[in-house]
Amino acid sequence: MQRLLLLFALAALAAGCGGSDSKTAARADTIPRLDFAYDASAPLGYRDHGRINKASYPIAIRDVSFRSGGRSVQGYLLVPPGSGRRPAVIFVHGAGADRRELLAQAAFLAARNVVTLTITAPSSSVTSSPSSIDALLDQTRSVTQSDVVAVRRAVDLLRTLPTVDPKRVGYIGWSAGARLGTFVAAEEPRVKALVLLSAGAAKLSAFVAHAPAASRTHVREVLGSVDPIRYVARARPGSVLLEDGRKDEVVPHAALLNIARAAPTGTVVRWYDASHALNTQAYDDAFDWLARKLPIEGPRVKGAATG
Repeated sequence: MQRLLLLFALAALAAGCGGSDSKTAARADTIPRLDFAYDASAPLGYRDHGRINKASYPIAIRDVSFRSGGRSVQGYLLVPPGSGRRPAVIFVHGAGADRRELLAQAAFLAARNVVTLTITAPSSSVTSSPSSIDALLDQTRSVTQSDVVAVRRAVDLLRTLPTVDPKRVGYIGWSAGARLGTFVAAEEPRVKALVLLSAGAAKLSAFVAHAPAASRTHVREVLGSVDPIRYVARARPGSVLLEDGRKDEVVPHAALLNIARAAPTGTVVRWYDASHALNTQAYDDAFDWLARKLPIEGPRVKGAATG
């Protein structure tokens, strides 16, 4: 039963939980972080499969794909009209979802004269349910690496587009996408500003304490290497905005606080009277913050909804 409870806890971690506390932080700091390196010279394999929305709408939504780690990553690229280089923002969904989940929000930001890209994280295609602790730990580490590299390849893609200013790339992640953003914040310097919505992390010590004695060292090492608290602490000061709901019914309030307290100096933390999904005000505030950080310039797109 103890092993099964741990497996359920680890499954929750893979969906967006997991972290450390002050008691285990020093020990976790001795654990090597994951290597998110990749072959930047590998062909992107970029494909534009065509526009999916009506030509009469001023913002084109294009069905695109690119290669990352030997797999195809699906995305929607939203391009405002006109020429010239503009900032770009990558959107990443919550657990079990895909590129469609934040498409409306990406369209609202595109209407502010920003190129936006929603992607389906590779972890969304994982359907296997490991039956052992070691197998689930390996899967957790593997999908984290795959997702981070996919975001880095998305940055590669955006920087090749003539409509994108390569020095003004941002990131918005919700729930599991926010957890993913903690790694991006620490490991991808080309992403200048990140908004993490409903990002929470449980304590590493809790997972270790419930592991069978023989597995505790391995559990600590693997989960310590994918601890979002360790990574968000390494973000560049002032590069992250955290937005959380006081009525979050999915992530415990204490887990939200774990991320907020670990974030570096200069991190803005905003709370809303909202559930895990947050609300329109949270996204409006996120867009305004990105407008100052990237910055976002130029007039809004005439005839396009901004949320």
